[in-house]
Amino acid sequence: MKEHLKAYIDESKTAHVRGLRILLEYFYATEIFEGITRAGVKIISVFGSARTKPQSSEYRMAHELGALLYRGGFAVVTGASRGIMQAANQGAADEIAAELVRRKRAKSIGAARETEAYRKLLNRHSVGLSISLPMESENNPFVGVAATFHYFMVRKFFFGALSSGFIACEGGWGTRDELFEILTLVQTGKAPVMPVVYLSPDPRHLEEDLRHTLSNQYISEEDLNLLKLVKTPRQAAEEISRFYRVVDRVSYERDYLVRIGLKKNVSLKTKRDFERLLHRGDEGPQETEWRDHEIRLYHYTPHSYGALRQAIDRLNKL
Repeated sequence: MKEHLKAYIDESKTAHVRGLRILLEYFYATEIFEGITRAGVKIISVFGSARTKPQSSEYRMAHELGALLYRGGFAVVTGASRGIMQAANQGAADEIAAELVRRKRAKSIGAARETEAYRKLLNRHSVGLSISLPMESENNPFVGVAATFHYFMVRKFFFGALSSGFIACEGGWGTRDELFEILTLVQTGKAPVMPVVYLSPDPRHLEEDLRHTLSNQYISEEDLNLLKLVKTPRQAAEEISRFYRVVDRVSYERDYLVRIGLKKNVSLKTKRDFERLLHRGDEGPQETEWRDHEIRLYHYTPHSYGALRQAIDRLNKL
């Protein structure tokens, strides 16, 4: 049925099939990524320019970032193209091959890339979500599992659905679009609080933009907590790891219920600090319930989820 539907969409000359094409893209991508989501590995999105050259310092930083994320137990998802995206996928792939050599499952990096173990790890830890554009015709060679989308909006949905964190590197309009889109979703509660990081050796341009929007009261002071600016790949990877040091997951459910899964129980002092940070204004939850390895915030509708990010940071500060 899907194949007939795909043929109908490809051959149709009308705009009425757009909804069907969106639905079909969703079904295909869901099947492709089912194995990754079932494995339970946390996936981190890495955004950046496709025009970055391999000999540039920005490429080397993204390569190091991909390797550090893999070492930290995370998978990497990019737009599957060249530049920063290839660098991050390559960093994860190179670290996978190096790990197989260290474990003596292969004699060299080249030999490791030919093994079934490498392919399995690559499929689980190096993901690509590409967009069909004439200037970006094929995926980079370091992507394991990939899906290609016609519509940016469906692709963005899967970035959000798959990812447990976002790192934006240097880039153009597409990178900024993706960075500010996820910040908007987290700020408004349409996506759960998660680590969002901007990696640049000189982030002053973004700092000035943030100061401008804050001074004009387009954002609140607490909104700034939703974005971390760092200068090195190690700092970026540490921000991701720190967020998940104690916290395992954050999810929002209907009736404004926030559930925070914990990897371990925390001290009474930490619990008090967490609640104090949430209740500084009049926007805290009506009730905070501490269960075994879980926090439940009932009827939580803050003006900014930056307060929740601050409280989560306190949980993770051992």
